[in-house]
Amino acid sequence: MSSRPGSIPPLRQRSHTRNIVRAVLLACIVGGLLVPLYFFGMAEMTYFAWDFRAYYTAAEAALHGRPFVGIETDIPGVSYVYPPISVVLFVPQTAAGGWKLAFALQTLLNVCMALALAALTIRTIEARRARLASIDRLLIIGFCLGTAPAVAVFGQGQVDMLIALALAGAFVALERGKQGLAGVVLAGASLVKVFPAALGLWLVWRRAWRGVVAALVTGLAGLALGWVWFGLDAYWRYLDVLASRSRLAEFAGTVSPNFFAMSLHRPLSQLLPQIDPDLYLPLSVLVVAPSLALVTRRERGVSGRLTTYLVAIIAMLLVSPASNALYVVYAYFPILTLLYLDAAGRAQSLLLAGIVTVAFPVQPAQIATALTMAGVPDPLRSQLLFVAREVLTVASLPLLGLVTILTWATLRAMTSQRAATPERRPARAD
Repeated sequence: MSSRPGSIPPLRQRSHTRNIVRAVLLACIVGGLLVPLYFFGMAEMTYFAWDFRAYYTAAEAALHGRPFVGIETDIPGVSYVYPPISVVLFVPQTAAGGWKLAFALQTLLNVCMALALAALTIRTIEARRARLASIDRLLIIGFCLGTAPAVAVFGQGQVDMLIALALAGAFVALERGKQGLAGVVLAGASLVKVFPAALGLWLVWRRAWRGVVAALVTGLAGLALGWVWFGLDAYWRYLDVLASRSRLAEFAGTVSPNFFAMSLHRPLSQLLPQIDPDLYLPLSVLVVAPSLALVTRRERGVSGRLTTYLVAIIAMLLVSPASNALYVVYAYFPILTLLYLDAAGRAQSLLLAGIVTVAFPVQPAQIATALTMAGVPDPLRSQLLFVAREVLTVASLPLLGLVTILTWATLRAMTSQRAATPERRPARAD
């Protein structure tokens, strides 16, 4: 049967779609590889190993029985702000004899976790469709390793790649009917960075009751173990540090366009500057609630469940006042998997646009440097910077990217067929 006049034949359309997806992923990787060039060749500050210095300083203090929660480093404003039990992850690295060698080990571990994240993504995609072409496999690996947020995680020595792998593993475990493992993994991630605990609500929605129990037991056991090892004072200090680092006060008044905040508190602080910043949290929940409600009601099959998980992660990031641009790596697994499983899906251009925006966390400082290096005339440079500052004061690029992906997921749910697929749902309790 011939195609309609002017229409693209199905095979050519699929090939065209694949090429666009590949071009987008390649562009994101190329942009990420420019990050070291900028920070080591152009920027005034590199932020190199800043977060890891806090981990290492805290681990040394804990090893010698000194208070470590909130401990300051020799870098102004950089301190240890994680739950007490999490320091156990970093204590073995003190055996390296210095933070530089320990940082090299941390970087190696981060690279291994990024590779594991890519492998898990590829395996999940191929379990539900034909084997990926070698170029697609390489692009997925490159995306997990070489995009700007991933490179920034490596450069700062952060633990975000560990969290990203844990969140991906929790979804896969639940799909395989291993509810207890999913709960343990999510709770473990929450003992390092608190806000993944919000995904416990996702376990409840999935009716994974064994997972919920496992998460509660693991979380409480981790807290109790931290109490035994480090004492109750460590938790009191942690609560004090957490209160001071909530960043709610930083959203009062004018926000710098170079401020790395990624939550909805940022645009709300600009659009509603007259209200109490404490109200931005419930307002953020109200903003994301309609999308969450719609996507969960229209969930169908593995792609639907993965979309729901993606929306839950995005909602968690948008609502938390502590979110920053690096945390977008938490969404890499569902984004990349859906990009290939739903490649011919509705409104895919929105998903691709969101991916590009998330992968380029550019701030006015970087734009100014790029315009200067390009030799842009001063009048035009000033106008471009003015527009960039105005826009990025209201919303950072990663925030705009996550909102775009959230919009894609919402439209996908709105236009999805109501008929359920005959696929078995192993993750729900009987």
